[in-house]
Amino acid sequence: MKFPLTELLLEEARRFELRSACRDCFFWSSARTACWHEWPDDGQRRWPLDAPDPVTGERPTEVAFCKEFELK
Repeated sequence: MKFPLTELLLEEARRFELRSACRDCFFWSSARTACWHEWPDDGQRRWPLDAPDPVTGERPTEVAFCKEFELK
């Protein structure tokens, strides 16, 4: 699910210690560096949410949340 990346979302993510990245998900395999459900990475691995794109260096304008995310 994708949402606009707003300053309010970033501020609330910091204030409430939001965890939504693959590294925090029960289904993430660090050894395989992949999801056990084999979901593609549509930006969910990025942390913090406003981290620059590793290829382009641009700040993202939206954030993707995985529907299957389960906090470890």
